[in-house]
Amino acid sequence: MNKITAIDVLNSFIIINNDRIKKYKAAAQDIKNYSLKKAFTDFQKTSQQCKLELSKEIIKLGGTPVEDKGFSNTILTLWSTIKNSLIYKDLTDIIINCERNEDKVMQKYYDTIYNNLGLLNDNQQIMLSEQYFSINTDHYEIKSLKNSLLAVTN
Repeated sequence: MNKITAIDVLNSFIIINNDRIKKYKAAAQDIKNYSLKKAFTDFQKTSQQCKLELSKEIIKLGGTPVEDKGFSNTILTLWSTIKNSLIYKDLTDIIINCERNEDKVMQKYYDTIYNNLGLLNDNQQIMLSEQYFSINTDHYEIKSLKNSLLAVTN
């Protein structure tokens, strides 16, 4: 196992989780629905926990965990806020958009794990698989929330 390559792979998962945290933070910003706001906060916590585990592993390998870039994040956050106010007309739109984002996150996680199996040790692969299943649990919750909301509105 090449430590530098493993650090790069693990940092790519930090980036995935950073993006996920930002998206749920933006989605929860103007929501009044308590259950949905709580779910979005819980989803952020899932990714924060994943980031913590990834950071510890990167440090153990002698690397430095990737950090958010302040200026580009400010622009991204501003754009997300503007986009949310234009796109999210109601809770159904928010949940459908979140479900699409979760589909992409799940695919990124799966692809990155699958394409880098030989670059990671067994413990790292187990950690990433556990993270995949934690995020997948959130993914199913989004689907459940969407189905519940659609059942109420129809």
